[in-house]
Amino acid sequence: MDNSFEKEMLQINSEWKSNSRIYGEVMELWVENNIPCSCGGRLVTQPVNQKSIDCICNQCSKNIQVKSSAKPFTINRNGKLKILGAEYTTTLNSINSELDWDLMLIQYDKELNYVVNVKVIIAENIKARNVIPRKPLGPNARRAGWQGCYLEFDAEVVKELI
Repeated sequence: MDNSFEKEMLQINSEWKSNSRIYGEVMELWVENNIPCSCGGRLVTQPVNQKSIDCICNQCSKNIQVKSSAKPFTINRNGKLKILGAEYTTTLNSINSELDWDLMLIQYDKELNYVVNVKVIIAENIKARNVIPRKPLGPNARRAGWQGCYLEFDAEVVKELI
């Protein structure tokens, strides 16, 4: 495994202006190139903006959602890991459907183009109770009424890969 993502930075042709979107795309490609599925298969990136799924295993069809950040994913003093999720209803629907997905959390260093650590929460530990609604955006917001969510997990379900 190569923790450097310099190669992936050169491979993307991103239309995004947001650094978090650009690095998100880079991390998905890094996963495809460096992290095998637990079955030994290859995780293949999916088209950008596919709801809830970023990579799929080419052997067992396991679904992976990738979240990445330059800041560490840390357990709070209540023994919980709380991260930003996506749109509230979409996230709930994906959890309540037959579409199971593991959550992969990647911390990276922007200056060094290096993956610092990778954590995984497997699908059986991702339930509707882990999805916490955020307050909807106000009427003057560009996406007025849009409601995001947080994902919150007990520390014991968060496993270190790297």
